[in-house]
Amino acid sequence: MNNALIIPSVSATIDELVAQCGHYVQQKLNLAIAQRGIARMALAGGNTPKALYAWLASSAQALQVDWSRVQFYFGDERPVPRSHPDSNYGMAKTHLFDTLRINPAQIFPMISEPMLDIVEEAARYEKILDSLSGQSSGRTPPVLDLALNGMGADGHFASLFPNTPALLENEHWVVANPVEKLATQRITLTYPVFEQARAVCFLVAGTDKQDAFFAVQQPDSELPVARLIRKRQTDWFVDQACIEGI
Repeated sequence: MNNALIIPSVSATIDELVAQCGHYVQQKLNLAIAQRGIARMALAGGNTPKALYAWLASSAQALQVDWSRVQFYFGDERPVPRSHPDSNYGMAKTHLFDTLRINPAQIFPMISEPMLDIVEEAARYEKILDSLSGQSSGRTPPVLDLALNGMGADGHFASLFPNTPALLENEHWVVANPVEKLATQRITLTYPVFEQARAVCFLVAGTDKQDAFFAVQQPDSELPVARLIRKRQTDWFVDQACIEGI
């Protein structure tokens, strides 16, 4: 299957973009709840997802989803404590979980308190994902209902960066991925999880993403996002700046 052609929902402003993606998220979560009684979503970090979380948790939107039936996972995480300003969990807590008063039992952070070694954290998180299907690691990947992603200017998503070992990982669902250009390691979900998710969407904004947006659609692209969109359907929400570079 080749779904490399992206057919995006394009918005003129960030506010429009966030609302378009927000309604999509509500639809996917409500569909999962209606069909299976629970919705499992993997969250992304970044400024545009932050705005999305604030929109979902706003007084005008909060009642559109039965949040007591949603479980929250993460696509990736930085090797910092939950209270650190760079923590994806910390951002989601501030802008989504606390506002909606989500029960902590519904939230599955990638980082423990206190924080473990990053490789240990990856192994711990993989066991959590394995428990979704009741199978041990190395068998069927867990099935999330929705995986929300951003895209970097280098064509990465989650913490699947170009030229990193995690791009070749097919046996584990979660790994500690060394990212040489950032001089760090990140915890990330791997391709099998994103490939098996019932829905995958990308929320992308800004002129700095224009080159990558068009590059990943080329048939010979080796960028991380390109590999995913050639394997499965993905839904895209982008702003005018990403398309036109202005």
